[in-house]
Amino acid sequence: MFRTRHTIGLLRLAGPMILSSSAVTMMQIIDAIVLSRHSSEAVAAMGPASLAVILFQGLLFGTAGYAGTFVAHSHGKGDRSGVFKAAWLGIRTAAFSGIGALLLAWPLSQLFQLAGHSAQVTDDEIAYFWICMAGSFFPVANAALAGWLSSVGRTKIVTAITFVSLAVNAVLAWGLVLGAWGMPRLGISGAAASTVAAQMVATALYLFLFARSGGFADTAARRFDRTAFWHFLSLAVPMGLRISGELVAWTFFSIMVGRLGTAELAASSIAFRINGLAFFPALGLGQAAGILVGNARGAGRDEDVPAIAWQSLIVCEIWMLAMGILFATASVPLVSVFAGDGPESAAIVEAGALIMKFVAFYCIFDAANVMIGCVLASAGDTHWIARAFFASSGVFLASLWLADRIMPTLVVEWTLATVFVSATAVIWSLRFHRGAWRKMTVLRESETAS
Repeated sequence: MFRTRHTIGLLRLAGPMILSSSAVTMMQIIDAIVLSRHSSEAVAAMGPASLAVILFQGLLFGTAGYAGTFVAHSHGKGDRSGVFKAAWLGIRTAAFSGIGALLLAWPLSQLFQLAGHSAQVTDDEIAYFWICMAGSFFPVANAALAGWLSSVGRTKIVTAITFVSLAVNAVLAWGLVLGAWGMPRLGISGAAASTVAAQMVATALYLFLFARSGGFADTAARRFDRTAFWHFLSLAVPMGLRISGELVAWTFFSIMVGRLGTAELAASSIAFRINGLAFFPALGLGQAAGILVGNARGAGRDEDVPAIAWQSLIVCEIWMLAMGILFATASVPLVSVFAGDGPESAAIVEAGALIMKFVAFYCIFDAANVMIGCVLASAGDTHWIARAFFASSGVFLASLWLADRIMPTLVVEWTLATVFVSATAVIWSLRFHRGAWRKMTVLRESETAS
């Protein structure tokens, strides 16, 4: 029987989750619009550089953010102390990973010299990457703490913090990229610095709220438990690897497209930014569904999970279908917003309009990618998710490499990308339908018994 209470619960959580999950793409859209007033090389560089940043940070905040799943399960069974313990798992992960990212930021940035892009684009890629990477602690900590608040139902606070950080990013990006209001004109370095500063403000607000809620005062929750931490990592790291693996695939794709020319790379970068308008709200829906699944499993109501999953998928599919229609019918004006007025603007718009047709098609399948993937992860099926994704992305990358040598065209490479997204959606859906997630557990037996 169709239970609308799951859909109602999803929509109550989804609004704030959509806004918070869209923060990354909103910041990148702000940066892309401002950078289009600076140079086309900066717009082209931001695509692979921002993907590479999220690639490395994806492993980190994918791992730390999985603490939200532990929080949801603990909250579902009414364990307040367990909620704080779960949040501390994410905070510690953020601290360790932030130190590692700071040390690796500059050496990793030099890898862009191997991409084969123009000298100016390469310099801009290096600058954007190392600044954002050096500040990795902040988005990783935000993922953990936003997961804590969201999983206990305090999503409106997450939304408020998101808006504050977006405002900080917008003001600083305009000032630091273009040299407005007496600020230095730093170009793409200013865009990166404004993003890190905005993320730092959000971290400060989250930590303040965590302290006010008693998270620091609870000594039992704060105490380091090696067994609990390794159990957390055993489930969380595969999730982080899956996220970073996906970003590896798309970064490699961006590099391959960049070999076709600056206009093609800029158009693809713009298409990714526009696609974020559909993807990140869908991700917010998926995160909301994951919270409902975690609460249900924590409370011992596994029978509710299929209804939560399929009803959530229907809602997400309606959204993605609407966005797909928009992308297909308004591709030229959408791309023109980000193309600027440089000498290559016309070529960027022409290539971008073609790319948006592919994006419109795969949006229909991406709904299942997001929703079913979030449900499986919240149910604890992270090891299979990681293995399956690495297998499918391996085929995708090999196909891209072959296409780059035999028939390197924009149509061929974006066709492969569309097939990759569609195939993954089918694989995810079949896995959930077979019900293997029912055998998975998130909390340890001692935590469940308590």
